[in-house]
Amino acid sequence: MKKALTLTLALLLTACGLVQPAAQQEQPTPIVQTVVVVATAQATQPAPPTSISLPTQGPTNTAAPEASPTAVAPTTAPPTAVPPTSGSSSSASTSDLTPVHVDNILAKGIFSDITISSDRLTLNCYPREVEITLKALHPDVTRAEMYYRMVEVPSYFRYSDWYPLGNLDTDGSGNFFKTVEGVDLSPDWRSLDQAVIEFQFVGVNKGGGVVGRTEKLEKLVMYYKECP
Repeated sequence: MKKALTLTLALLLTACGLVQPAAQQEQPTPIVQTVVVVATAQATQPAPPTSISLPTQGPTNTAAPEASPTAVAPTTAPPTAVPPTSGSSSSASTSDLTPVHVDNILAKGIFSDITISSDRLTLNCYPREVEITLKALHPDVTRAEMYYRMVEVPSYFRYSDWYPLGNLDTDGSGNFFKTVEGVDLSPDWRSLDQAVIEFQFVGVNKGGGVVGRTEKLEKLVMYYKECP
């Protein structure tokens, strides 16, 4: 009886020993391997890099707005049209000046072709200067002196003294010229609102002697302190 029990227990123990290894052999083959494969398959899914190519379309779109600056270029063209208008206004302002041509009779054979570039001169407006030109007619004249006086307007009652404006410039060939500005006039008289400027020219020889004088050139140039 004991032998039978012992044999039975031995069989049972061997049976249990056989079953346990079988159960342990099933654990090394888990389905995790398939799961790992799936996980690696998902991890190896770098399909998004193909979608990254989409940002490359972005720079192409940014290049398109750069075309708009070319459309701005026409707006810069109008300023080039402005200078012609300013030039035309300046030419119009010079064209309204009336030059004064003095009769040679008033030059008394000393000078000829006496010309004043404008019949008006202003202190603070336009024109602020006049150009005076003349030629020596007498052969002994080598130098030309210039004098002026001012007469109050409209009464023509008060006369200033004769003031020297110095020697005229010359080219050495008998041609004389000088620019007279409003500020060159006497401060005591240029403060008048309106006046008349009268001139006289004196011809001088090499020795400094007076060859002759022109007539007093009266009421030829009007003076204005401000714009007339």
